[in-house]
Amino acid sequence: MKCEEVRDEMIAYLKSELDEERKKEIDEHLARCQGCRRELEMSQRVLHQTQAANEASVVRMVDEIIADAIDAGASDVHIDPTREGAEVRLRIDGVLHTRKQLSAQERDAAVGRIKIMSEIPVAVSGIPQDGRISVRRDDVEYDLRMSVMPFVLGEKIVMRILSRGKPLLGLEKLGFLPEQLELVKSLIRQPYGMVVVSGPTGAGKTTTLYSMLLEIRNPALNIMTIEDPVELLLDGVEQAQVNPRVGLTFAATIRAFLRQDPDVIVVGEMRDLETGQLCMQASMTGHLVFGTLHTQDAISVPRCLVDMGVEPWLVGTNLIGIVAQRLLRKVCPDCREEYTPSDEALEFLGLKNQVGKAKFYRGAGCEECRGTGVRGRTAIFEVLTIDPELGRIIPDRSDADAIRKRAVEKGFITMAEVARKKVLDGITTAEEAYRVLA
Repeated sequence: MKCEEVRDEMIAYLKSELDEERKKEIDEHLARCQGCRRELEMSQRVLHQTQAANEASVVRMVDEIIADAIDAGASDVHIDPTREGAEVRLRIDGVLHTRKQLSAQERDAAVGRIKIMSEIPVAVSGIPQDGRISVRRDDVEYDLRMSVMPFVLGEKIVMRILSRGKPLLGLEKLGFLPEQLELVKSLIRQPYGMVVVSGPTGAGKTTTLYSMLLEIRNPALNIMTIEDPVELLLDGVEQAQVNPRVGLTFAATIRAFLRQDPDVIVVGEMRDLETGQLCMQASMTGHLVFGTLHTQDAISVPRCLVDMGVEPWLVGTNLIGIVAQRLLRKVCPDCREEYTPSDEALEFLGLKNQVGKAKFYRGAGCEECRGTGVRGRTAIFEVLTIDPELGRIIPDRSDADAIRKRAVEKGFITMAEVARKKVLDGITTAEEAYRVLA
């Protein structure tokens, strides 16, 4: 009997689905073959995990975790391994909240169930794995982007929740000040050049990019995007998703796009020199290019590109605008109350002179906000347009101080100034602005 035959029938053997004669032949082979015995042990573990993961109680538990996350408006679900089992946490309005504790047995079964739902190998546990789950809740379709990472105490699962039916806000509703909105609309209507949207992970850059595309899309434009992943399908926009396993990288896709007669190219993330250089070259050859970077503010973007290795003259010549952003948690309108902010937060925002003059608000905590005092988030922005003078500064010096000085002279509004206004308007708290910006 050959090893291949035994391994093909391993699961049937374990489930006792073979006749006695065939089972005896496999028993004899296993007695002789150490490799097949190891394969048998692995198959036993897989079968046990699969059976446990498909039990009704486990299916119900995982479904409840996902439903709770969707109902709470969470952006991510974390299942973190602990010594006792696991902790289920939800990221709501940018902050993680513990929701549930799992025993070690429940954790292993939940991990197995989520892997099965994501169609990734249950038996593999020592390497990072990625998958995707589609679920329906209250007649809305959701995509869950799933990541598994092995740690000392076990496998950690993070699921990013993406709603297929979630409507985009549009530029007017994102939170731009009127003068900032005017600048953004001017930038995205340029015939060519590079516009960068920057901010840390989870700052809402993709929402801003999609809103920009909604503003400019029309049948006369060929708009093409490369994303990782595609979070929302947009009518009138050709969207591609990164797949390095088949050579579909950001850089390779940009090259292919340039042979597709594009008017607008959107690059989900400029991660390396090759991608950054190609974006700049595409903007130089008559295309409008949107891309994202991870920087703390707008002023840091030119230096980030130069540090990446992009030629300073390319940056100075082709970068036409930068939109930087962060997200602040909003005060719950149902339990809003007046209070006096901390001296530290007031000092940071330059609002100490407003104590006794202006009113400051926070949330006391209620059922609507689940006792947190906050509900929803608002964006704060910086919009920097690169005029010829600023463009000359970038290749000559490329330092933040020179760029900031010139930008402020031109009326540049910082995120701290926008946050200050939103604190005075009662939209957010001084402590929240300090937490995010300090």
